[in-house]
Amino acid sequence: MFKSAIGRAVRPALLTLVLTGVAACGPTSSGTPQAAAGTDPAATPVAAAATGTGPAAAQSSGTPHARATTPGSAPTSARPTASVTVTAAPAGVQQAAIGTPGKDGGAVTATAKNLQLTAYDPAGGTAVLSAAQASTASPTATPTATPSATPSTTPSVTASATASATPSGAQAVQPGALIASPPTAAAPQGALVAVTSVQQGAGDTIKLATRPATIAELLGGTEADGKVAVDPHNIKVTPLVKDLKASIGKDNGGVKADASGTLEVDVNAPIPLPEGASVAASGSLQLHPAVHFAYHGASAGSPRTASIGFDLGAHAQWKVSGDLARNTGAAPIRLPFAKLQASPVLTVAGLPVVVNLGLTCYLEIGADGQIHVEAEQEATGTWAVRADYTGGKGWAPITDASDTKVSPVHLRLSGKASVRASLGAEASIGLYDTVGVETTVAPYLSAKAEGSLTADVPGGAPQAQGSWSVVGGIDLNGALTAHLKIFGTPIIEGKLPLPAFHREWPLLTGSGAIPAPRPSS
Repeated sequence: MFKSAIGRAVRPALLTLVLTGVAACGPTSSGTPQAAAGTDPAATPVAAAATGTGPAAAQSSGTPHARATTPGSAPTSARPTASVTVTAAPAGVQQAAIGTPGKDGGAVTATAKNLQLTAYDPAGGTAVLSAAQASTASPTATPTATPSATPSTTPSVTASATASATPSGAQAVQPGALIASPPTAAAPQGALVAVTSVQQGAGDTIKLATRPATIAELLGGTEADGKVAVDPHNIKVTPLVKDLKASIGKDNGGVKADASGTLEVDVNAPIPLPEGASVAASGSLQLHPAVHFAYHGASAGSPRTASIGFDLGAHAQWKVSGDLARNTGAAPIRLPFAKLQASPVLTVAGLPVVVNLGLTCYLEIGADGQIHVEAEQEATGTWAVRADYTGGKGWAPITDASDTKVSPVHLRLSGKASVRASLGAEASIGLYDTVGVETTVAPYLSAKAEGSLTADVPGGAPQAQGSWSVVGGIDLNGALTAHLKIFGTPIIEGKLPLPAFHREWPLLTGSGAIPAPRPSS
């Protein structure tokens, strides 16, 4: 009886103690779902994101905040609550992350980290994995036009550091596994695939058959937001004209740069005109791009919300001079002078997410009459393009170039015509070699004259005869593409146009005497 009485007294107390301990400890892994029954969804603390851009981003670095409920999102009890920051991966790492999706809806847990993608055929779906080799530079880190600064030399993780902790050969990779590969020689823009069959190859190689995988399969219920600057040392510059120079310097001309500096591209090349004529042209473009990535949970194989985009901080200065004897046609004449490519690797939940950024820079001129032009001008601004996804609503494009300013430095016109000169960029962004957003950004200076005009801003008093008008402006347009299906979202059929951004402001106008130039803001 005595033992029975003790048992009756101890069992309830022991049960209470166990339940209290479980509640205090919470989940054993940050990727494990939490029931959260009866919990206020807005009160769930999350880790602060690095410069978050999504609706659920933390607003203060390093301080936990409540995550606001996203419209159209799944109930808190139906999704994991893990939150991670998005950071830049160490330079030079080429090991693939290989593992199976979490059974609890979490991200892939990498179980084989000592393998590298050494052959890959996206069309045929075949791939080869080999033991990873030590590397000190990413395949995208060597510009074709050599910058003046020394490339980043952050050491990579070597194969020996992980080989002892993971299985080798075909045992390390099984059908159903996902492979997230950073850029390698075989896949310069990275690869994200699911394994459908495995065959042991010669030596330490593994032959695979694969299918394309999605970000939803890779990240599962992960919550992530981040904005990461692209290291200019890792931007590959391919000249498209003879006289092109690329260099890496410090902040200049209003371009915001971090410790890695700003990429500057200088060009001096004529723009060909019809019938063998040409105008002299030169330009300087300073760039400091950053990429945005956000992903919020997965529901039925699709994220609740997601986002991909970029900011292109830029300062451009360009000059054109020559005689335009006739109309250049309905479309201005364009001279592409440099192609820029970068594939920065982001770390999300310990996994590599490869963002592909491409830029084609060009000079452009158009006229509709006979005119002699000497125009030197500059533009400064941040050009932002983003694609946002919300479950139940689909993809929505966002563009912004509202802080752009274009002004003439020197302008001389004589004749009767209108002329427009621009230094712009065609840009694209995507994930794992799949372009999802395409856009064109074109700051320009447009002038109309009947007579002559000479002006220096700032400078001496303008001189003019007849009538004139000078305006500065910027055009930004583009489209979202079907390749955004890599997020695991419903496929976009064809292309979804971006909302066109157009802004124009008068700089000089009148006849006879010229008024003082007006600011562009």
